[in-house]
Amino acid sequence: MNTAEMLKKTLAFSIGAAEFSAEKLRQFADDMVARGELSSEDARKFVDDVSKRAEESKRSIQEWIREQTTKMAQQMGAAEAARVQRLEQRVAELEKRISELTGKPCATEEEGVRAPEATGESAQGSSGTQ
Repeated sequence: MNTAEMLKKTLAFSIGAAEFSAEKLRQFADDMVARGELSSEDARKFVDDVSKRAEESKRSIQEWIREQTTKMAQQMGAAEAARVQRLEQRVAELEKRISELTGKPCATEEEGVRAPEATGESAQGSSGTQ
């Protein structure tokens, strides 16, 4: 299971637990009213207050998960871009070596495609991802 799937399942579980807890909270408040320990109005206010705080916490958790998922995706994308650049560099070097050994230009040299070092780009690239 990858991290994104794990986060989704954790969030679904958390939301399910929160819904179950909200029902238990209502039952608790109803029991308190039935025993005369709390008025109906106070029970309603209590349930509303706790529900409001739970909703705020839920939104906060969802935002945190969204931020973490975005960071992970960005990191994975940056790593993938760096990997592609390293592979392009290796291909360019191999093509150059083949060209030197055979005395014939490679297809990319004929098409005007240059190795990153020939265009002034570093191995990390000029796209800003590292």
